[in-house]
Amino acid sequence: MDDPTRIDPTLESLRRAWEGQPDLSLPTFFAMLANRGIGWGASDAELVAELERQAGVHPPLLPLEGGRIAAGEWLVLADAPTYRITATPTHIIVRRPDTQPVVWAYDSIRPTGPGRPFTIRDTEGFEHRFGVVSSLMRLSTERPDLEGLKRQSLGDYVFIIRFCEAIGVLDHGLHIFAKENRRVSRQDYSWQHIEQCGPGEDLKMILGGGELARFGAIKDILVAETPNPLFG
Repeated sequence: MDDPTRIDPTLESLRRAWEGQPDLSLPTFFAMLANRGIGWGASDAELVAELERQAGVHPPLLPLEGGRIAAGEWLVLADAPTYRITATPTHIIVRRPDTQPVVWAYDSIRPTGPGRPFTIRDTEGFEHRFGVVSSLMRLSTERPDLEGLKRQSLGDYVFIIRFCEAIGVLDHGLHIFAKENRRVSRQDYSWQHIEQCGPGEDLKMILGGGELARFGAIKDILVAETPNPLFG
């Protein structure tokens, strides 16, 4: 007879993994596990290993120590209103649809996970709430070399490029936001190929029409999103 004491820790692993992806029904969650090879012939140990892998990427709670990110970099999706937030040990990036991204240093983050509010205390002691968390995802540690990159090779990566006088979002387009008097302007570009992209250098790209474009000097480049590590 198999050891019955394995049941409680196995169910606890299932609880953690499922709580990290609560939008999935339990049958859908098991179907996803089956696609990962966890079917009739799988052992309990193989099931637990896959559940722990799932919870490592989509945990039920954001891993914090003293209110700060303990390890890794995380994409936090929040609703009501919609935000895409990148949380790291040193900074957060806050993005909303069609608006300028904001990069902050922060003091602390309140404990959070799916179904909980996302609240940050800034370095001046003010708290800011950014909707209710719908999911957490640990970002992949793999990074493409942007210099020489073709657009079709970018995949699901999103980068924030900070210039001296502007900030850009690099995905399958380039979106540059700059302050002009009391308003923020936005310029959108299609691109084919990155010629030059590094801190201290001008950003040079071949645009969609084939022309070479030069943008301002880059201060730094931050990762905002990566492909899901579970499917890498």
